[in-house]
Amino acid sequence: MTTIKKRALAGLLVLLLCLGICGLIPVEASAEGEIGKVLTTLSNVPVAMDGVYSITAATSTEGCYLTSYGWFDSSGSPADGVFEAGTYRVEITVAAAEGYYFADGVAVYLNNSQADYIMNGDGSLTLYRDYDAQLWAPSIYKHPTTENVKEGELASFVAMATYADTYEWTATSPDGKTTCKCEDLPDLFPGVSIGGDGKEKMNIRNVPAEMDGWTVKCTFSGPGGSAVSNAASIKVKVAETPKPTATPKPSASPKPTEAPAATAKPGSEDEHVHEFSEAWNWDAEAHWHECACGEKAQEAPHSMEWTVVTEATKKAEGTEKGVCSVCGYTETRSLAYDEDSDGGVGFMRYVFIGIIVLIVLAVVGLVISSIAESRRRRRRREARRRREQRDRYDDRY
Repeated sequence: MTTIKKRALAGLLVLLLCLGICGLIPVEASAEGEIGKVLTTLSNVPVAMDGVYSITAATSTEGCYLTSYGWFDSSGSPADGVFEAGTYRVEITVAAAEGYYFADGVAVYLNNSQADYIMNGDGSLTLYRDYDAQLWAPSIYKHPTTENVKEGELASFVAMATYADTYEWTATSPDGKTTCKCEDLPDLFPGVSIGGDGKEKMNIRNVPAEMDGWTVKCTFSGPGGSAVSNAASIKVKVAETPKPTATPKPSASPKPTEAPAATAKPGSEDEHVHEFSEAWNWDAEAHWHECACGEKAQEAPHSMEWTVVTEATKKAEGTEKGVCSVCGYTETRSLAYDEDSDGGVGFMRYVFIGIIVLIVLAVVGLVISSIAESRRRRRRREARRRREQRDRYDDRY
């Protein structure tokens, strides 16, 4: 009986040792965990005139990943284009990775404050929050500048502001008694014509001498209010009339004179000087500085720096966010799972698991063998006891 106890105790010790080894090996399949708190973030909040899709979402919680998010207006319809005055709801859906699950009563946070949520039938979680779009007044970052032009030339003005959707250009006389919209200048000065893009750029062609000292400014309006730019002056230099000269006497054989060099046609835009914006313009491929006339400068491809937002798993793709180190352009793209990225660690996990299984089977076999041996010994003792009883009975009778 003592030998059986020793063997059983040895088997139990070996089993405990195997379980301890299993706890030290980081096997992904056994890393099941309960998620009691979910942390999500938004890169921004709704601001009137901002693009709906300029705001990105992410989660930093281990064991779950972002599956989708979107904005909806007060009627529940998906928001598109830019935010306007009103209330918008953001919905962010996250799912648990393999080996994880959301706890009952999980706490959900959006930008460090608790948010409402619902649990979906597929085990995912959708949190939501309502925002009132902030109505920011236009902020001017480019004022028009004084134009020095010759009589009959072009005066070009540029003004830029954020959060503006309407632009009104006005002109004022030097004495301040006359103010009108720039588009009405041809009524005051015959021969003048107005151009530009109808927004940030205003061109006044065929500027007459009578406009010397007039000022031009732009009023920006948006959902949050309005802002007025600085006034820019028009300084007109009147062309001097050449003095008459005596007619030279004709020579016997006059030499042919060279044709005069071509001059810029009055009112042409050849005199325009580019003023490139300090802010960057960009698309999905490149960034540049742009003049109001459309000319580009310092155009170059984006220099993207990528950061992993959600790790890829065998069950779902991950995401990574890139930011251009020059202009600040951001982009989010999917991150595929790389089976070779573990550098052979996965294979070694299976080797360790195989060894542990063999040890466990050996322990189980040892225990079963000890039990069988114990039964055989018990049967032999019982048989020997019966023989002794039979022998004593035969000796007595």
